[in-house]
Amino acid sequence: MHGEFALGQVRACLDDATALAGIAPDELATLRVRAEANVFNLVAVGEFKRGKSSVLNALLGADILPVGVVPLTAIATVISYGETAAVEVEFDNGESRAIATQALADYVTEKGNPRNAKGVREVRVAWPSPWLASGVRLIDTPGIGSVYRHNSETTYRFLPQADAVLFLLSAGQPAGHAETEFLSDVREYAGRIFFLLNKSDLLTENELAESVEFTSGVIAEAIGRPARVLPVSARLALEGRKCGDTALLSRSRFPEFSETLTRFLMQGRGNALAAALAKRLLRLVAQARLKAELEISSLRTPLEELRRKVTVFEKKRTEVEQERRDFAVLLEAEIKRLADQTVTEDVEAFRAHLGGEVEATINARFQNARHLSSHALAAALESAAVDVVKAAWDHFRQEEDERIGAQCHGLCRRFGARIDATVDELYRFSSELFSVPFEVVGADTDWQSQTDFYYKFWDEPPALKMLTTSLLLALPKFVGDSLVLRQGLRYGRDLADTQAGRVRYNFAQRLDKSMREFKAAMLQRLDATLAGIEAAVKRGEETGTVGTAQAERRAGELGVELERLGGLAEQLRSLAALEHSA
Repeated sequence: MHGEFALGQVRACLDDATALAGIAPDELATLRVRAEANVFNLVAVGEFKRGKSSVLNALLGADILPVGVVPLTAIATVISYGETAAVEVEFDNGESRAIATQALADYVTEKGNPRNAKGVREVRVAWPSPWLASGVRLIDTPGIGSVYRHNSETTYRFLPQADAVLFLLSAGQPAGHAETEFLSDVREYAGRIFFLLNKSDLLTENELAESVEFTSGVIAEAIGRPARVLPVSARLALEGRKCGDTALLSRSRFPEFSETLTRFLMQGRGNALAAALAKRLLRLVAQARLKAELEISSLRTPLEELRRKVTVFEKKRTEVEQERRDFAVLLEAEIKRLADQTVTEDVEAFRAHLGGEVEATINARFQNARHLSSHALAAALESAAVDVVKAAWDHFRQEEDERIGAQCHGLCRRFGARIDATVDELYRFSSELFSVPFEVVGADTDWQSQTDFYYKFWDEPPALKMLTTSLLLALPKFVGDSLVLRQGLRYGRDLADTQAGRVRYNFAQRLDKSMREFKAAMLQRLDATLAGIEAAVKRGEETGTVGTAQAERRAGELGVELERLGGLAEQLRSLAALEHSA
């Protein structure tokens, strides 16, 4: 089934579900937002020097991303569709700047931007490729495992955004332990992984066959199922595409990969999303069907027996309410640990590192400005301290946002799955108690953590100021200068410490806000389940006491609703099965 057609069917099912009783409108709205989204992130990952940038260049048929013989990519580059070529650099301080395409290497490579000295957060490239026009975004990440730690950290920060992954390995270097460990992290986020064995042109046919067999075995052992590894030569593919040499392109083995990827993007990516949404909606439909079945059962159960079952359900409700309290306590403890331990340790480690950088910067500024008057020298040192501390904490905050955001997202997924399991158990218990059918549908939790983290260095002029007294300014310059330097160094340290406290407090506040929003959403889901089941049973009990005729009329109405829910469930099962073809 074509992916767009499958998504269209899911949207139609959402419309049908909206007209049915028993399904929460807010949950349907969440699914609808996901169904309407049209951005698909294809992330290239792997160890350094596996040819990620070369593969993306070959896909687009142009020398867009810089390539080289040393660990090169230092900054993540996002390539999306644009009618004309354009490059925009986003910096850690929130500023953006348009640059020429040929200047890209000055910002995204270790040579042009060593250790990200320019404070680049991300580079966005617009490129007029029809291949990108459907909403696909290519993301080139730095290689993991190089001598530059920040490169690996940047790659890990982009994993949560991956809808599918190009996992690059090298034909001349067998997959090692580090790559299989990294693969386990990639699998946590990406539903589909394409394994590419690049630089295949460096091996003979026999050597390549042996390398493919070995790599396939290593990956299969790591992921627990057979893995298809596609050998390619990105270098030959790009050369072939640029000069129109079909023989060279064939030797690159790239067409087989690009056709596989294109089929997935045209069909599989839509099918994958349609299947995930269909499973979530099928879960909601199954719950609505159970509530209708429970009401019918309560209508037709003798009143005394019904009251006995209600008493049993109330005991179960008490157990669930205890689990509800446990959930809240554990979640709050995990978020508090994240704020008090992880963030504090990261902030303190960075503050300790920053001390040396601040001292070196102030000393350097002192040497360059000591010809100035004592007053002007003090102003220069104060400015230097503000600049270095601001730039350093801005950069730290950007990276820490990604790290802590990913951990917060992982907690939400884990606790969301726990709430879903409790909800399933409550429905299962009720179905057995009232002897009615219930379909348990497993689906990923649909919680999307909303981390509206904000941060500014100073909203107003800093409270800390260097003290330049009239006595100091009256001293002989050679005496006053040493005192100015001493005060400048103290000022820089105090400034770094003050900002450390601000950053730590800022993270604590935002984590607490995210936790409270998530907790409220999850507990509301649990409360709604309890209330829905209880209401279904109580409605049956109340109607049953009025008279048999009214009870049967209500049972007939519920029967019609069940037929509509059953028909919708059948459509959704077919769509959910598409996950195996994605």
